Formats: sequence, structure tokens, C-alpha cells
Amino acid sequence: MSGNDRPSGWGEPEGGHGWQRPDSPTSPDDSASAGGHHGSGRAGEPPGGRQGGSGPSASGQPAGWTSGSGWSWRPPDAKPGVIPLRPLGVGEILDGAVTTIRRNPRVMLGLSAAVAIISQLVAIPFVWMLVDEAATLEELEQQRAVTEEELLNFFGTAIGGLAIVMLVTWIATVFLTGMLTVVVGRAVLGENLSLADTWGHTKPRLLRLFGLTILYTLIWSGPGLVVILAAVAMVATDAPAAAVGMLALGLIAAVLIGIWLLVLFALATPALMLETTSRADGDPVPIGIIAALRRSSRLVMRSWWRVFGILLLVMIIVFIVSQVVSIPFSLPATLGDGDMFTMAGMSFGALVVNTLGSIVSATITAPFSAGATALLYVDQRIRREALDIELARAADVELPHRSDDGQHGNTLGPR
Repeated sequence: MSGNDRPSGWGEPEGGHGWQRPDSPTSPDDSASAGGHHGSGRAGEPPGGRQGGSGPSASGQPAGWTSGSGWSWRPPDAKPGVIPLRPLGVGEILDGAVTTIRRNPRVMLGLSAAVAIISQLVAIPFVWMLVDEAATLEELEQQRAVTEEELLNFFGTAIGGLAIVMLVTWIATVFLTGMLTVVVGRAVLGENLSLADTWGHTKPRLLRLFGLTILYTLIWSGPGLVVILAAVAMVATDAPAAAVGMLALGLIAAVLIGIWLLVLFALATPALMLETTSRADGDPVPIGIIAALRRSSRLVMRSWWRVFGILLLVMIIVFIVSQVVSIPFSLPATLGDGDMFTMAGMSFGALVVNTLGSIVSATITAPFSAGATALLYVDQRIRREALDIELARAADVELPHRSDDGQHGNTLGPR
């Protein structure tokens, strides 16, 4: 099967194209009762568990000769791309993200570097403006007391500059995440997309991706915003004690709810970039923003703690790598008049070197983060919806001891 013959997307239940999730009258979780793919109690497994041909997915042992009641041969997992087509372990998700980068360096690293360079070039004038303002304010403090008007001017400039930098960074991050997710989705099948192919797939979904990111941000930050606005309203009505209580208790609850929502909808971006539905005429189209949020919630709902743990681990790895990469580039500021923690006294050369460190850090960590999230999405669909069968069919490979003999044909596959 050639790349041009493969499905155009990863379909949602109503879709008629791509790698579909189960669209039978029963839900994926009810398919066990219908004799479907999930009869073992572990989503994504055949009745009685994955039989002895699933490699590590069956017993955690590699493929080869195994002993137990007797010697038996364990076939290797089907692996057309960067991951084996079975439920993944945490290490396999992380390894798959790194393997995707290694197999697609031009797109993954090249695109990340280009986006990081452009965003940093746009941001560096505003950062230098903040550095200059901070140095000026520090000089005034050494000579006399700084007036309230001067402080307000500084904070106004700082807030405006930071807002522009954050906006540029946000746009770059959303764009890059969408592009990299597409590359990872195809790498699962063993395909290496060119930059033109990646852009061609991303372009029709880009506006929806920005809309999804805005809505997703409002959803998980909404509880905190509500608490802050309520506290401000209490202060305005001369109830400062109630406002303090609202902030103390309300923010704790808001943070917990916000984290729960953040994880619940964390797989919406991969769903939006990889899944399709169909029009009335049968043509495939990307799924919508609300549909992507629903897909994420369905995939995460019964595995929230697992998804939370993997996403947290990815964040920790990204933070550590970013710090390790950035520290050497911060040395010019540390050895000069400035330091690592303040902007005042930093020379323009030190700022340029520090910016270079940010570019290198983003080039390395952005593909890893996007790749791990996309593979986590694939893993959840394999566990919940038997996506491994559809991926094997699209990649033209056979799953060991798994046959597409009609047992699953009425619940999966393009129609």
C-alpha cells in the first residue's frame, strides 16, 4: 500500500474515512459484551487477553523463545514506524518521541529551530527595551527615591512588552505543535513527511487549532479567573476579609479543578490534527473544536491519573533539559555586570547569547513534548478503541496472533 493510498486522517465515530474508532451501536467500553476487541478487561485486547504473540504487551518479555509450561515462540510486535502497534508503556512513549525526532530531523528539528528563531527575533527588541528600562530605574534608585509616576511608567512598559512577547511565543507554540503532531501521526506508520506535506495537512486545520487553544486555555484557567474576579468584587463592596477568605480557599479549589480540566482535554490537539469526519457527500473533513474536546475527554476520562502522570513526567524532562541547555548561555550575563536572575546590567551581547540558548532549548524540547503528547493520544486510542488494528491495516502489516476475520470488521475500519 503506497502512502497516497492510505487514509487521509484518523476518523471520529461518525466519519467515513481514515482510521476510525468503533462506530457500532455499542460504545468501545461495551464491545466486550458483544464479543469484540475488549473482552479481557484491558482495553484494546481480545477476549482472554492478548495471546502469546504480542511480545511485551502480553507478559512484559521481549520476542523470542520463552519457557513456562513449555518452550514457545513469541513473535515480535508489528512495528511499521516509531512504536509497536499495541498498548504502550511510558518508556515506549518517550522513546517513540525521540525516535521520531531522529528519523525526521529536517522537519522536527529544522521546523522547531526556524519557528524559535523567528519568534525570538521578534521578541528580542521588546526584551532589550525591558532591560534598558530596568537599568534606568536602578540608576534612579541609586540617586534618589523613585516617584510613583516613574514606577507606573516602568510597569506599563514592562506589561506591554511582556504581553507582546507572550503573544508571539503563544502563536509560535501553537503553530509548531500542530505541525509536529502531523509528523508524529505519520511516523507511527513509518512515513517520513516533507515540510511541504506537513504544511499541506496542517493548513486547513490551523484556524481551528488556534480557536481550540484559546478555548482550552479558558477552560482550564476559568475557575481561577472566576475566583479572582469574585475577590475583586468583594473588595469593591468593602468586604476585604471575605475577599481574603475567597482567595485562600477558592484558589486551592480552582487550582485542583484547573489541573483536572487541563489533563482531561490535553489530547484535544492531537485529535484535531489527526482525526477526520465526513460530509454528506462522503468527502473527509477535519473534526471541529468541540468534537476534539469531546474526543479528548472520552479518551482520558477513565485513565486520568495515568495521563496526568505521563504528562507530568514529560514536563519534568522538558524543564530539566531546558535548564541544562540554558545554563551555559547564561554565563555571559553572570560573568558580566548582570546576573542570571535580573535583567538590569545585562549587555546586548549577553542578551543575544541568552536568546541563542532559548532557541537551542526550544529546538530540542518542543519536538519531544509534541511527540510524547501525540503518542500518548495514539496509545489511549489503542487501549480504548483498538486503533492498532486500523494502524496495521493502513501500514499493510499483520498483528501477531490477530486476524481481521470479521470478528472486528463490523466495529472498525473505513466505510
